[in-house]
Amino acid sequence: MNNDQAILDTRNLITGKDGQVFVTTSSGNTIFLAEVDTFKSQLNVKNTDVQPVGSMISFAVPTGYTVAISYTEMVIRDDVMMEEIFEDLQKGYLPTWDFQGKLNRRDGQVSRQVYRNCVLDGSLDLMNITPGDVIKRAMSFRCNAIPEMLALFATV
Repeated sequence: MNNDQAILDTRNLITGKDGQVFVTTSSGNTIFLAEVDTFKSQLNVKNTDVQPVGSMISFAVPTGYTVAISYTEMVIRDDVMMEEIFEDLQKGYLPTWDFQGKLNRRDGQVSRQVYRNCVLDGSLDLMNITPGDVIKRAMSFRCNAIPEMLALFATV
């Protein structure tokens, strides 16, 4: 008899505490962003609908995609991202960054994804203060390079 329960070993489940986010600044320094409390990377696929004559079904034809990153950080320091933003604004342009998301599984296996040439996208919280709350900052980016999978989890 096949034991399907052996497929799901809950000791290998990954939670938010098992994740890390790193940024490589325009100066080339890679820094662990320990203050990030939420991180998300998303692939958004763009399709064009086509419906041939005589067909009831419309087909989706993939025509492109975008990769977006968003995160919130608890404000502890400004010298990593904000300093570069303000310095580059004074020069008339915006910086780009590379990000890495890393998941560490209990058994030592690692999953790591890299997002290169990321630019700010949308609104950026420069300062957001609410009395009695932890001060947080939200940031959103668009990636101008194909994401890379450097390491992935293997089936155990």
